[in-house]
Amino acid sequence: MSPSPQDAPEPPLRRIAAAVILRAGRVLVQTRTAGPWAGWWEFPGGKIEAGEDAAAAAVRECREELDLQARAIETLREVEWSYPAVRVHVSFVRCEADGEPRALEGQDIAWAGPAELDSLRFLPANAALVSLLRERLNS
Repeated sequence: MSPSPQDAPEPPLRRIAAAVILRAGRVLVQTRTAGPWAGWWEFPGGKIEAGEDAAAAAVRECREELDLQARAIETLREVEWSYPAVRVHVSFVRCEADGEPRALEGQDIAWAGPAELDSLRFLPANAALVSLLRERLNS
């Protein structure tokens, strides 16, 4: 008897923090540089390390990926999404940051306004936040 799809083990769960940095009616976004999702847009961030909370991870990722000194303000939304090989729990953390970001990992970065958000191809887990941001940026 062969195993049924519901018997397949669930992919591992990764906890991710994403920084949402708003400035002058725009939000900071970047592309993924590797893997099957290379070229897709996302909010800056990455894996939450052992002993970190989402706010600390978002601040660390801003420093490591973008050379930005950020301050976490609030968690905007939590999203769980299943990709073929992994499930993610993403905490979207609104941050403030001074200065201009620098792409330290070869990624494209952009300040996207409401119109640009609709034209960018976002990772599915990140796309869940786009409508919320469009409303905030338009108000």
